[in-house]
Amino acid sequence: MNWPLYRLETEPLLATEGNRGLWYNRFFNCYGADWKIPDTGKSQWVSGNAGITGQREILQAQSLRHLALITALGGRGAVFATDWHFASGLGLPHPVENGLAWHHTLGVPYLAGSGVKGLVKAWVEVWDESLNEEEKKRRLMDWFGTTEQAGRFRFFDALPVEPVTLAADVMTPHMDQWYEQGAKIGEPCQEPQRRVPADWHDPVPVPFLVVKNAKLLFGIAPRRPEFAGELSEVFAALKQALDWLGAGAKTAAGYGRMMEHEGATADLREKAEQARAQAAEAKLSPEQRALHVLRSRLEADQKRGVKEAGGELINQTNQLLKDGLNWPVPDREELAKLAEAIFGYVGWGAKKKERKEKIAALRR
Repeated sequence: MNWPLYRLETEPLLATEGNRGLWYNRFFNCYGADWKIPDTGKSQWVSGNAGITGQREILQAQSLRHLALITALGGRGAVFATDWHFASGLGLPHPVENGLAWHHTLGVPYLAGSGVKGLVKAWVEVWDESLNEEEKKRRLMDWFGTTEQAGRFRFFDALPVEPVTLAADVMTPHMDQWYEQGAKIGEPCQEPQRRVPADWHDPVPVPFLVVKNAKLLFGIAPRRPEFAGELSEVFAALKQALDWLGAGAKTAAGYGRMMEHEGATADLREKAEQARAQAAEAKLSPEQRALHVLRSRLEADQKRGVKEAGGELINQTNQLLKDGLNWPVPDREELAKLAEAIFGYVGWGAKKKERKEKIAALRR
């Protein structure tokens, strides 16, 4: 018989490659024998989940796919880094009273695309003092849409590009009874003083989990190609909103402020370009792949100004002139043109006649 986790003699533990979000939300195990949470139970659970979470390889692969999708739609993606703490989804239900928005499959905290859209909209609607009322109304209707028409831009989830660090934090509300029952202050009760916002209330520490030292990929794309003209302005609004307002919860306390990390953005774009090149190369035939390698070597030598008559480039070309006789006709013609370009750059040498005959043989 399989016992439920809370009846096991050994305490369940999260595996190294486990989903931290699923564990944090569904496997809370700090209840007492009476199914009540002891005073230290909440802080124990929060502290136990602090640390680095997320698998680097999976997050990197997801970031590349995410950026590829944004780019394919004609959009723009960039990595933003937190300058302190970041928390999203604190209002979600949880035994410790404060939840956290976890990505279901990646198991790391993230910011939903709807939250990104709401952040940019708030900046345009309330905070951007450079806009007159007419331009503000136009942007709100065009960029974000109405109940009758979708906006011109798509806002994607902001996902971490690498493992994130989680830390335990605490808030200490001093008047919890006032917050909970203040609306009933005029109704009779045994302890009416608890419903009054006064100094005699005791602070109640509430632990919660926050993110720090995170880098997240944000993305915005036009819904149709003709809307791409305003993409730079929408992205500028995102940058200003992240810098001045912050994303997620507790922004009034300084949480959620982010700045674009140009180095991380450039690195991600370079890796995305390499991934695209590798995917394209994988679709090539063996003959086309050999031509691609030879052409790349020629371009590299031209860039460096290298001309080696007996170098690897020439040796590889000579070998392909032999093997290419059995290639399909279109590839043989492409090899002939490439060989002429290579010998024209490096020099035909003493075997000029022999090499021209081999090239002519490819064209028969």
